Amino acid sequence: MYLDTDIILALIKEDDWLKKYVNISKLKSAKTSVITIIEARIVLEREYSRNEAIKVLSKLKKFNMQILPIDDKIIEKSQELLEKYPRLNIFDSIHVACAIINNEIIISTDTIFSSINELKSKDPRKL
Repeated sequence: MYLDTDIILALIKEDDWLKKYVNISKLKSAKTSVITIIEARIVLEREYSRNEAIKVLSKLKKFNMQILPIDDKIIEKSQELLEKYPRLNIFDSIHVACAIINNEIIISTDTIFSSINELKSKDPRKL
């Protein structure tokens, strides 16, 4: 299962609207990517502080989650997705490409994912 940034934020923030729905033990073989760490850092620095942003990696390591790299195949797939789905933003296109290439179900509350034919997605509130 590939965890989108909203799920990662729910796991690491002390207070998050999604926290009650996200149980790491139900997220079998949880994976995310380096882009998720970057995106979570941006959000936390904007909403809280640089100090909170810096803690993302150490907090994720406590979950023994695999962090997938971003390579040229993912960037090429991201480009294809951006061209095909105009509503898809740059970060999400990389998350989707990473999930597709690694044959993972993406866990997210983002509704655009259900419109991407080649992607399997699940909302954590329905797990």
